Amino acid sequence: MTLKTLFPALILAGLLLALAAGLRLAEGNGLIDGETARRGVQVAIGLILAGFANRMPKQIRRWRGAAADAREQRALRVGGWSLTLAGLVHAALWAFAPLAVADTLAMAVVATATLITLGYALWAMVLCRAADTGSAHS
Repeated sequence: MTLKTLFPALILAGLLLALAAGLRLAEGNGLIDGETARRGVQVAIGLILAGFANRMPKQIRRWRGAAADAREQRALRVGGWSLTLAGLVHAALWAFAPLAVADTLAMAVVATATLITLGYALWAMVLCRAADTGSAHS
């Protein structure tokens, strides 16, 4: 991770902490209830997940034309899509669903997207190793 990517992430983390503190302050002053404060932070977390996941496929290194590069690019795209959609669903659930539903379903959606991402990456790695093993024996 370079400073070019670390600095915006740190700023975003600071903004999320400021949002949480602001919502807690508003709750303490009676402007909003605890549920609204919790929902606000969770919506922000979902949107941040969607934003970072949307950038995943754009983090591809210089193309060398190898089959491994193509698999890496596909894995990043699958991860980007699944986690971006999970972040948006997470935010929507926390914004509109009943609290008990949002709590359980949002976690399930993000966990499923994470498993899809990891599963596809592992599958691509196995294919890549199988191709390397097959070419080494030829």
